[in-house]
Amino acid sequence: EKSVYTVSGQVIESLNYTEEDLVQLDDYPSIGSGNLVKAVITQNGNSVVYDSADESQAEQITAISGGLGAVQLSETADYCADEEELPEYGLDEASKIVAEVTYKEDEKEKKLTLYIGNKIGDDRYVMLNDSKIVYLISDTICGNILNEEE
Repeated sequence: EKSVYTVSGQVIESLNYTEEDLVQLDDYPSIGSGNLVKAVITQNGNSVVYDSADESQAEQITAISGGLGAVQLSETADYCADEEELPEYGLDEASKIVAEVTYKEDEKEKKLTLYIGNKIGDDRYVMLNDSKIVYLISDTICGNILNEEE
C-alpha cells in the first residue's frame, strides 16, 4: 500500500556527517614574541605578571609567546561542557589556572583568556574565554605558556 523509492548513493553520502564535521571550533589569534604585550598567570590565588616592556623578563616572554604561538585548537575533549562537568577537567573556579594575555593585532591591544586544567596523558584540558568547548593541548605547550621550568 505504500510506495518505496530508491535514490542514488550520492544523495545519502551528502547526508552523512560526523559530529566533528558540524562543530565550529573557536578562533585562536596569532600570538608570538613580536606582539605579546603582557601575560598574567594566576594559579592557586597567586598571580605572576610578565611584561614585554621589562627587559629582565625577555627569556620568560619568549617562552610564553612560543607556547601561545604553538597552540592549535583542533583536538577536543568536550564540545559543550556544563558547569557541573568542569571539575572533572580541572577547569572549575577552584582548580583552573588562568592565563590572561594581552597582545597586539592590527595596532590594537586585544585580550585572550586561556583556562588550563588537569593533565591527561601528554595533554592538558584547556578552554578559551567564554567558550564551552574543552580542548586538549600538549602539556609541553601549556608548560611554556605557564613559564614552567622543565
